[in-house]
Amino acid sequence: MDRNWQAMNSPDLHFARSTTCKHARFDYIPEHVVCHIVSGEMRVMESHRESIYRAGDSFLLRRNALVKCEQRPLASGVAFRVIYLLLKKDFLQRQAMQHQSPKERPGTTSTGQVLLLEPTPSLTGLFRSLVAYMDAGTHPSAAMTRHKLVEMLICLLEQHPEMATWLFTETQAGKLDLAEFMERNFRFNVPMSKFAELSGRSLSTFQRDFMKIFGMQAGAWLLKRRLQAAREILLNSERKPSDVYIEIGFEDLAHFSRSFKTYFGYNPSKIKRTLEMD
Repeated sequence: MDRNWQAMNSPDLHFARSTTCKHARFDYIPEHVVCHIVSGEMRVMESHRESIYRAGDSFLLRRNALVKCEQRPLASGVAFRVIYLLLKKDFLQRQAMQHQSPKERPGTTSTGQVLLLEPTPSLTGLFRSLVAYMDAGTHPSAAMTRHKLVEMLICLLEQHPEMATWLFTETQAGKLDLAEFMERNFRFNVPMSKFAELSGRSLSTFQRDFMKIFGMQAGAWLLKRRLQAAREILLNSERKPSDVYIEIGFEDLAHFSRSFKTYFGYNPSKIKRTLEMD
């Protein structure tokens, strides 16, 4: 257990605190999650953009999202603190009958993987009540947690009524352009079965289509593409290997360094010096 990372968890409500930078363990969001930053900041990396959320910000991570989250305390010594509320499928199915599902309106915000929420009085009041538990070092009862989940759902639908069309509906991904999908999402460290599911394929169809399009197995292509991306970052910035290995899809620095040297013939930490000598 990381002594710099503390958490109080129930199945649907998590309080966490960290005094060091920490990356989320997984890049895949299996359930809708509402995050509220109490202090510090969170860097959220999607396939097409990067956002920084700070104290007071609340945002929704949509189910099936592929994102990387880096949780960061402030340089002044202020710890990172966050509240997560999970809106799981079974909870939403129980609530669906009580909420109307309006027709989708053009230009709504329902298609994004990450949605910044407005600090309405109802939402602000909800998180203020949860921060009180966090500050006291305790956790709401199971009954109170269920009440807070319902309150959170109402807050979301007050801001964005059109959310009901996808909060309460489990949709299956259509078959996507695999080349475009993989180029957009290769940095996310998820099982091959999840890449297959999110691209609208069974694992066997995914593997067959992948070989047809790329001419190699998906695992080999991912390793090659991640190393190429790392090389570009290291060559064109002042960042260090320890700053980028998680960002481009590796789980640990040692594996990244070994793979980089095997593929390119030199250590990632010496990339600029090696190229200058050539």
